[in-house]
Amino acid sequence: MIGDLILAATDERAEGRHAVLVARAIAGGAASARWTVLTVAPIVSKGPVSAGRLISSTDPEPVPEFDQFSGWLGAEVLGGVGPPPEVALAFGVPGIEISRLARLREANLIVMGRRARAPDRPLELGETSDAVVRRSDIPVLLVPTRVTGFRRVVAALDGTERARTVLQAAMAIAGRLGANLEALMVEPELADESQPWMPSPMPRARTVQFAELLKGGPGGEDPPLTVRRGNPIEEILAHVQATQADLLVIGYRRGGPPKVIAPTNIARNLLHSAPSAVLTVPL
Repeated sequence: MIGDLILAATDERAEGRHAVLVARAIAGGAASARWTVLTVAPIVSKGPVSAGRLISSTDPEPVPEFDQFSGWLGAEVLGGVGPPPEVALAFGVPGIEISRLARLREANLIVMGRRARAPDRPLELGETSDAVVRRSDIPVLLVPTRVTGFRRVVAALDGTERARTVLQAAMAIAGRLGANLEALMVEPELADESQPWMPSPMPRARTVQFAELLKGGPGGEDPPLTVRRGNPIEEILAHVQATQADLLVIGYRRGGPPKVIAPTNIARNLLHSAPSAVLTVPL
C-alpha cells in the first residue's frame, strides 16, 4: 500500500521543504503511516565521516550537520498534526543514499521536490531526482512548489498488461489523497481517422479491455476513461494541461543513462515536461 512508510528526501531549499510538507500531509491521512525525513550531506575530503554513514533521531549523535538540519525543519515539520517523523542524515551521494535508506526502511513511497523550469535549465528535473527515479524499485512522487493540493489525478496507461501496476498505484494514491482519478489512454491515429467526414471510430480492443479494469476505484466509483489519439507525449501533456490535473501517474522503466532523453522515451519526456506533480511507478 502506498504511504505505509513514506520517505521524504530533501535539501535545504524551498522545493525540498515543500516536498516534506506534502509527505507529512500524506502520512497524516492514515493512522498506520510512518514517515522519515532525510537529507544527505557531502563527504569532505580527508574528513572523519565515511560514505554511507547514517544518523537518525531514533539514535542521535552529536553531529553539527544533524543539529542544523533539525533546526531547519523546525516546528512547522516536526510538530503539528499527525505522527512525528524520523529525522535522518546520511553522508554520501544523494542519489545513492536516498535509494539506500528507502530499502533499509522498507519504504513504500519516496517524496521529493521538483524545481521550477528556468531559461538556463530546460529540464525540470534535478540530477538527484533523476538518479533516484532510475534506481528506485518503489514509486517516487515529485512535487513542484506550485502544486499545493491534489484534487485531480490522471493515470496514463499504455494498454499493455503492465498498466495494471500503474493503475493500482494510481488508485491507491488517489484514495489516500482523497482526489478524483481519471484514466487516460492514447491510441495511435490512423491516417483516415483525421478526416472530418469520417464517422467516429469504434473503441479498440485494448480500450474496451481496460475499461473493465477501472471497476471499483477510490470511493467505490469507477474512474472515467478518456481516450485520445495521436502522439502519446503530446496528447498526455495536452490533457494534463487542459484538465489542470495536479498529479500525473506514469509507469517508468528503471535504469538507463542520466541526462539522456530520447524522443521515443515517453515516460522520461513526460517526467521532465509535465506541469503537474508526477508519480513514477517502476515497471
